[in-house]
Amino acid sequence: MKVKTVLIVMMVALSFAFQETRCQAGVAVDLVRTLLEQAMAIQTDPKLQGQEFRNTRRAAIKKIIGQNFYFDEMAKKALAGYWNDLSETKRLEFKAIFQDLFQESYTRLVLDFLRQEKILYTKEDLHPDRAMVKTTLLRMNEEIPVDYLLTPAGGKWLVHDIKIDGVSIVENYQKSFARVIKQESYESLLRKMRLQQQTIDKP
Repeated sequence: MKVKTVLIVMMVALSFAFQETRCQAGVAVDLVRTLLEQAMAIQTDPKLQGQEFRNTRRAAIKKIIGQNFYFDEMAKKALAGYWNDLSETKRLEFKAIFQDLFQESYTRLVLDFLRQEKILYTKEDLHPDRAMVKTTLLRMNEEIPVDYLLTPAGGKWLVHDIKIDGVSIVENYQKSFARVIKQESYESLLRKMRLQQQTIDKP
């Protein structure tokens, strides 16, 4: 299966790091470059090679994701209109489970597919309230467009979505969640997510 296809499939399933900085012009592309370099450094560290060190690599990458993704915004967009019907307590509960599942699935994607690929940084679209960094991942005979969408929060840029070959991670979650809620219920969605959360091996 082509890497591009695998990446898109993994996005649908409930299966990097931005250094803290002020939201000033021109920094978004540098942050994405740092993100990818840090992830690759963990993946290629000679001291961390082999299956016995997979959990060590996994914990380091997971920490990076947890510190630098905007999970408040991601969880809200993933539920779309259903978010407004939830109490603050239920919103916090959903965000915590969503974050846990996303960190795990995206960490697995990095562990399994990101090594020392060549990455082209093709465009930076910067605005006071949002930014997008367009990149192309070159791997074997494939060129995979990957766009990083950022928003300022707490004095730094945070990732709130990633588009792989034009397909949005958050929109995929949104469609998947809406389907379960419509066919069953929100409680059923949360129950399914809790079951998946229980399968996660803690580093």
